[in-house]
Amino acid sequence: MRIKLTKKKLYTHLILGLVWSGFGVIYILLNDENVNWLGIGFIAIGLFDILHYVYDSKHQYLLIENGVIRKNILYGFKNKIDIDDIHQIKSEGGNYILKSDLNTFKIDPGLIEKNSLEDLNKFLKDLDLPSDKNFLTS
Repeated sequence: MRIKLTKKKLYTHLILGLVWSGFGVIYILLNDENVNWLGIGFIAIGLFDILHYVYDSKHQYLLIENGVIRKNILYGFKNKIDIDDIHQIKSEGGNYILKSDLNTFKIDPGLIEKNSLEDLNKFLKDLDLPSDKNFLTS
């Protein structure tokens, strides 16, 4: 199951990438120097944001398959948890916190598309956890 990002989150990276790249091109065109490091830097930042948009569009936010919940992030290391190892699901500061003996996995529901959030809530509610260990079932 793929849990999708909101369109707002996706398009933010695209718009920022285009704006930064636009600043870089304008800076290069208006500056008379031979080497335009600042303009090249703006374009590089813009390209990174555009690549981030492409990556997020393709992979989305979460992937639930083969007994693992994996966060599809462009950078970072702690991005998965085994479903069988989850012993508690709680809500803290607006985030979902999935706890196992070895690690903690944080999900930001504000980044999730409405239909996907309903699917995620149903999936988490159906996990075999006591009601005092799963805030969605209480």
